[in-house]
Amino acid sequence: MRRRRIPVLYIRRLRRYGRVRKRIEDSREAFRQRIRRWKRRAAEQEIFSSCVLLKNLAIVRKNIPMSGDYMLEQLMENSYLLKPVYHEILFRLRNGAGSAAFDAMTEQIDTRSASAFAMILGKLEQINPAELVTAMESFEETFRGERVTRAMRRTNVKSLLTTVCAMTAIFAILMNFVVVVVFMDMFAMLGQISGM
Repeated sequence: MRRRRIPVLYIRRLRRYGRVRKRIEDSREAFRQRIRRWKRRAAEQEIFSSCVLLKNLAIVRKNIPMSGDYMLEQLMENSYLLKPVYHEILFRLRNGAGSAAFDAMTEQIDTRSASAFAMILGKLEQINPAELVTAMESFEETFRGERVTRAMRRTNVKSLLTTVCAMTAIFAILMNFVVVVVFMDMFAMLGQISGM
């Protein structure tokens, strides 16, 4: 029996395809990460909107006691991305899960603001409307602080990139000037040497 030899070109082609496949997988993973980041930011924005809605509900109905079920239904009606999360929380509450029902938010949205908001939602039945307004205001303040910090980081990165680009351009201009001056002096010296 004769053994079949695999051509070297075929092996190289397979290696190249393997590298291409790895690049494709890496780009897909980067795309998935961007989508996750975008969804997380959108969910955080909707959590902030829900916080504002809860605060407004507590202000408008400060003399009337409200049930947590009613507040969650209002949140579910006025949300888009978090509607399935609120539906799951209501489903678990109505089936007797208790405070474990609010873990649905942290399971589906893995952020610090989601876990903090879930803790506030878990205490809706025990908090009177005046305390709820205070809790929502402090939550809004921390949320704003996180957003300001994120914006500052983004601004710092942009300013650093702008500074690097400007420094590169200035360095190129200075190098050009130095090269021109050196070559002009060298041409003048060569002219003097050849003119002798």
